[in-house]
Amino acid sequence: MCTWRLKIIKMAVLITEKIQLQNFEIIKDKLGVILFEELINQKRTQCAEFDLEVFIERQEPYDDAEDVVVNITENNISYSSIDSNSSQGNISFDIDIYASGNATIDIDGNTNVRRKLDIVKGWIRYILSSTKYQTLGFPKGFIGGTYVNSIQNDKSYGSQDGSFVRVTTINFTVRASENQEMWDGLGFTGNDTVIKLDNGTKGYKLIFNT
Repeated sequence: MCTWRLKIIKMAVLITEKIQLQNFEIIKDKLGVILFEELINQKRTQCAEFDLEVFIERQEPYDDAEDVVVNITENNISYSSIDSNSSQGNISFDIDIYASGNATIDIDGNTNVRRKLDIVKGWIRYILSSTKYQTLGFPKGFIGGTYVNSIQNDKSYGSQDGSFVRVTTINFTVRASENQEMWDGLGFTGNDTVIKLDNGTKGYKLIFNT
């Protein structure tokens, strides 16, 4: 009978420095803050009569009792120009917009939800395409480019318990480098507001720090 011996390999830890936040993590959180601040501002400015919430990497399914929900998820990262010190990353984000609506005396349920989706996806496309956010608010040189690639409507989402539910996905790409010596010190503050991540049952939700 053959017996196997456990081979023990000893080695010292080589990476003794504290690994800082990676740029893709910093960019994802900043993207959430930008969309939260700008979307809430548009909602107030235009007196939009719907509730709107913004999440980062939410996993809990959308509930038709909610109104408009925006969820930002990191889709994939592809790297190029790779050397021993750095690499150029194309970070792809999916921005899912969920909306539900019911029929009223003035409007049918399908039109109700479609109008909400059209409004919010139009706001997001404009915000992320604006030259004001060409660098996402980071210092010059940190971001190599930002691109709204596509808007995809899911026609098969259907209705739930009498509510019409639809979802739209905006694909957004950010080009940024990753280095072995990470640059930090980026905060989560806007111009006049302070945002915090609230860890609730549905994931991290962006809220005003009041």
